[in-house]
Amino acid sequence: MLKKSLVLGLLAAFTMAPAAFAGSQTQGNSTVTTIDAGSVGNGNRTTINNGTYVNQSQSSYESGRGRRYRKCNTGSQVQGNVTDTAISVGHVGNRNRARINNITNVNQGQSAVCR
Repeated sequence: MLKKSLVLGLLAAFTMAPAAFAGSQTQGNSTVTTIDAGSVGNGNRTTINNGTYVNQSQSSYESGRGRRYRKCNTGSQVQGNVTDTAISVGHVGNRNRARINNITNVNQGQSAVCR
């Protein structure tokens, strides 16, 4: 598994490179989820719901008067996402209840026009 610092460094390098690498498109996503639950006692209940949803899209098209829109090579487009979620639950005693709902939604979109 990649370390978060490495992924962040790579994404930072890609964001500085658009002028140097014309025509490239880069997307990245890294998700790290750690869930811990522990109970000491009788009748304890823990409910954890965790979801991570990522949607990334990139497109480029040619625009001009009297022309149809066509895909073309416009230069660099860079997207990145790092999600790090840690959930911990601890019970000491009897008949404790814990309910945790965690949802992470990431939507990224890019569109570029070339002439």
